[in-house]
Amino acid sequence: MTLQIILAIAEIFGLFMIGAIARKLGYITDSEITRWSCLVMDFLMPPFMFVSIVKGFNADRLQELWVLPAVGIGMVLFFTLAGYFLRFGLRSDDPDMRRTFLHLCAVNNSTFLPTIILRNLWGEALLSNLFLLYLGGAVGVWSFGVGMLGGASFKQTLRNILTPTLIAIFCAVAVAATGTREFLPGLLMNILGRVGSIAVPLMLILTGASLAHRGIVRFTWQNLYIAVVRIIILPLLTIPILWLLHLPEDIYAVAVIVALMPSAISSVIMTRRFGGNSDYAATTALITTTCCMITAPLGVWLFFGR
Repeated sequence: MTLQIILAIAEIFGLFMIGAIARKLGYITDSEITRWSCLVMDFLMPPFMFVSIVKGFNADRLQELWVLPAVGIGMVLFFTLAGYFLRFGLRSDDPDMRRTFLHLCAVNNSTFLPTIILRNLWGEALLSNLFLLYLGGAVGVWSFGVGMLGGASFKQTLRNILTPTLIAIFCAVAVAATGTREFLPGLLMNILGRVGSIAVPLMLILTGASLAHRGIVRFTWQNLYIAVVRIIILPLLTIPILWLLHLPEDIYAVAVIVALMPSAISSVIMTRRFGGNSDYAATTALITTTCCMITAPLGVWLFFGR
């Protein structure tokens, strides 16, 4: 299992490297990164999540699975509150850095890296659970997470919550829960599946391209502190609470994997758009994702006993 997690993270860095090389060689420019990122988030991720949920959602367990969105938004809220109390250790009076610190506490990599890890460890079986958890988590990210940056109005926050991805998840749950998936044409599902399969690798390639500039890695106290908070302190505070909730085994497994995840690479784009320190977000994402090669296997061993 340790090897599978390390390989999953190595896969991410491999895709980062492809994106970085493509940018260095001029195949991807700064102006194209945002445009292609919107294509991935608005046109490729929705089919990917729709197909995964429709195929993997078990309507007979609806009374159990409703808790996943609640756990997702609850984790973001808990991360935010914990970050509020932990921010005093940052040792910085820079308002942009302090807002970014709270944002990085609230938002972690709850989609891309968990998708690869869960697929490597348990196959496709738990992906629908992950996306249902993301349903609640996304509401938390675009409310609490963006709110920490102080750059989005209530109207803009509401617009950010109602993304094509969230709409696709709602539609997929409705189709799976009502049993109408049998009426979906096989050709349509195949097309959506093939389109969606491009989403994760393309987003990681674009992320690598966006991070490909000098001086991105800085080993300052502020960088090291948020890394310790994000991948050690917050999981140690969160996972025992998840255990006390006596969640079903598969739901608990997904929630634990998400809690162990590093900072979200998407925070780099969010801080550029809504305010904050994008360089701080980028350095944190790279450091925590690298350290996750050690902390994630240790966390799996500690909380799953294997």
